[in-house]
Amino acid sequence: MNTLTNSHLLTILVLSSDKYQPILKLWSHYFNKHWKDCPYKTYTVSNTKPISLPNIECLVTNVPVMDNADHFKQMMLHALNHITTPYVLCVVEDQIIVKDVISENFDHVVNYMDNNDITKVRCLSMPCGDHPLEVEDGFINSENFGIIDNNNEYRNSLQAAIWNRSRLIELLNVYTTDFSGWVFECDEQFRNKSKDWTYIACNHGKGGNLLDRPEGKGDSPLLQYVELVRWGLFDRIYIDFFRDMVKKDGLSIDTPEYKPFGAGLKKEELPL
Repeated sequence: MNTLTNSHLLTILVLSSDKYQPILKLWSHYFNKHWKDCPYKTYTVSNTKPISLPNIECLVTNVPVMDNADHFKQMMLHALNHITTPYVLCVVEDQIIVKDVISENFDHVVNYMDNNDITKVRCLSMPCGDHPLEVEDGFINSENFGIIDNNNEYRNSLQAAIWNRSRLIELLNVYTTDFSGWVFECDEQFRNKSKDWTYIACNHGKGGNLLDRPEGKGDSPLLQYVELVRWGLFDRIYIDFFRDMVKKDGLSIDTPEYKPFGAGLKKEELPL
């Protein structure tokens, strides 16, 4: 296990729920495959159902499942208030890691955030940055990263990102009522509040889709992943990729456990 100096500054939080635990198991498999030297404490969350996974601790929130996934806010706050590090890498359980991760790059980014008062660093170009960086440091340069415009519609997207934990808590508390992750991503009040802070995004990792690259674009230097689920079912664009990938590891996503997500369906029956 690698022990970097910034392991006390960053924690990983895998957003999930009881329903998505089959997908979370797959996330765990590829996390442990592609990030063997991960030095950061890693948590996930559940509503009421505990789950045992290697190198991941489950926080049972006892937050009931709500209509429209409005349990998102309470589950996030439960986890963020349990975590004590100033930064947190938030990922969603269907963002399956597909390339080996370089831990030292996360150490470097956390230093950069701390030194330059950066609130969020998105790990993948979904979308990429809008403006050049004001300060460059090593691989954190304007070729690889950019500042996200204050009016960018997807400033608060839940694509994998390193967040300033206390500011993320502040953002989640813009509303006193419960809300879903989709509302958090799209609502104007969250976007307006976020304009108080600087966000940056990686300019690599996604091309026409997560598997192809336009000329001059490569993999993310932070976290290269592909999303398995769209609108509650396996994503049609990537289903062949995933079926082939898991088969090579002796796994399957066409078992009864994955029936709620489209196990056994033809590609054409899945959502785009």
